[in-house]
Amino acid sequence: MTQDASEEAFAAADFYEKADGGRGPNTVGAPLGQALTRVLLANIELNAANRKLDTAVEEARASGESWSAIGRVLGMTRQGANKRFS
Repeated sequence: MTQDASEEAFAAADFYEKADGGRGPNTVGAPLGQALTRVLLANIELNAANRKLDTAVEEARASGESWSAIGRVLGMTRQGANKRFS
C-alpha cells in the first residue's frame, strides 16, 4: 500500500469509528473489531487500486494503446476492457 493509500485508509477508519458520536454507523454501537477493521481497510485499498487502474487505462488510451492491448494485460477481451473502462 502506498503512503497516500495508507493515510487514506487510517483516516477513513478513524472517521468510521468516530461517526455518530463515536458509535460509528454500526447499528449495535460497538467499536469495530480487528477483523472488521481489516475488512474496512482492505475495501479502502481496493477502491484506491481501482481508481489507480482507471487512471492507468485512461493514460494508456490517451497514448494510443488499443483496447486489445489493454485487455490482454488485464486478462480480458478487448470488448470486456472497453465495457469496463468506457
